[in-house]
Amino acid sequence: MPTLSIYGDVHIPDNLIHALGLKPGTELAFERQGDAIVMRPVKKTIKQSRVEEGPKILGYTGPAVSLEEMDAAIAKGAAQSL
Repeated sequence: MPTLSIYGDVHIPDNLIHALGLKPGTELAFERQGDAIVMRPVKKTIKQSRVEEGPKILGYTGPAVSLEEMDAAIAKGAAQSL
């Protein structure tokens, strides 16, 4: 039976780790319910991004470029590669 260490650590039994699909680094939430402690893995939500945020997500810090300017640059690059 798992016991609480002097550091507050508890070993989670392997059968529960596998049953819940827990991996190293999984965030866990603890909740008190009466005299019991309920542990749940934290489900991370993935923030939906928009196309307009693409450059910012990729770390681009230059000026905004229109689709027309992008198309022109692509056509110019394609012509130069021939």
